[in-house]
Amino acid sequence: MTDNKQLAKLEFVSFCIEQYKMVTKSTGRDVEQMFQQKGVIEFLLKHYEVLHTQGEQAILNEINEYLKHH
Repeated sequence: MTDNKQLAKLEFVSFCIEQYKMVTKSTGRDVEQMFQQKGVIEFLLKHYEVLHTQGEQAILNEINEYLKHH
C-alpha cells in the first residue's frame, strides 16, 4: 500500500470517529476505544474503497448496522 493511500485510510477512520462522536455526543477517545473493541476500525479499513465514496449519513448508517451485528 502506498503511503498516500495509507494516509487517506487513516484520515477516513479519523473522519468517521469525529462524525460518530458528534452524533452520539461522546468523546473521541470513547468512540475510538469502542471502535477498536467492536472491530469497527478494521471494518472501515477493509471496506474503505466503497465507504469513502459515500456521504456522511450513509457511512454512519453502515457503522450503526455493523454495530448491531457485532
